[in-house]
Amino acid sequence: MSPMAYFKNSSDNIFVENDTLKLRAKHESNSYQCEGKSYNYSSGYIGSINTFQYGYVEIKCFLPTDIALNPCFWFFGDNGENYDEIDVFEKLLDPPSNEVMMQNFYHDLYYPDTSKLLQLLDFNQNFVGVESIYAIEWLPYELNYYLNGNLTSAVRYTTNPDYYSSTQSQYTCADYINAIPQWLQLSLSLNTWVNPNSNLFAGFDILYVKSYKLVKGFDYEFWPISFSMTNQDMFKVHKSVRLGGTHHSAVIPSGENITMWATDGIVLDKGFLLSGNTEFTARVIVTHDSLFYDP
Repeated sequence: MSPMAYFKNSSDNIFVENDTLKLRAKHESNSYQCEGKSYNYSSGYIGSINTFQYGYVEIKCFLPTDIALNPCFWFFGDNGENYDEIDVFEKLLDPPSNEVMMQNFYHDLYYPDTSKLLQLLDFNQNFVGVESIYAIEWLPYELNYYLNGNLTSAVRYTTNPDYYSSTQSQYTCADYINAIPQWLQLSLSLNTWVNPNSNLFAGFDILYVKSYKLVKGFDYEFWPISFSMTNQDMFKVHKSVRLGGTHHSAVIPSGENITMWATDGIVLDKGFLLSGNTEFTARVIVTHDSLFYDP
């Protein structure tokens, strides 16, 4: 993964300072031998002990300014028969750039008909040294990538071979029942453009990583008398949802980003009102037990 560095479990490469997790690369006085190659640099890598499956995960971080450093936030799953990988973001290794990011998805890398999405994000300015939030929404039939709350790309699951290809597609044949639980990974690679003037200590700074799961609602229609942001049932996944209607109201407040979830359908009835400067999404989704939070 890192052409010029090996990952080392050292406080020089991984440490916490001022409530911030820091991954750093370092020039080593003694080279490290691995599979016939010598490495003169070490770097930081950290992963979760347990796997997870489905949910929303976001990272708030600063990316390194030096072109030689390649930060990655990604997940992978391997059950011995299949290998899946989700790259929430990854800087380009070759040619390196501080204005291009990758957000990738790979399914069944062990097989020649691998399904994958390779998405390049081109920025109109240098994105390093800027506090940003990268996120992934992993649902049974879809993956959605976000940067600072804005959707950047998506991949959809399908069983129809006409919708995907073996090279590059926004569709994949990965069935949600066989989705592989994955480990979360944070890594800082060092590419071949490293030079003696590289600022290796200006590494990968992570302010937080947060994950969320959906919560099951009612197995019947959820039809509130009025819309309220404080109603704990409002954003659960119900069988169906109705907003507005006879003797009901649904005034969605301004300045909010709101998503309603259901497994069968969502009805916006008479009296539904969307206030200004608000993003509202109604989503009908396929569910699976692993999708939900289980206390």
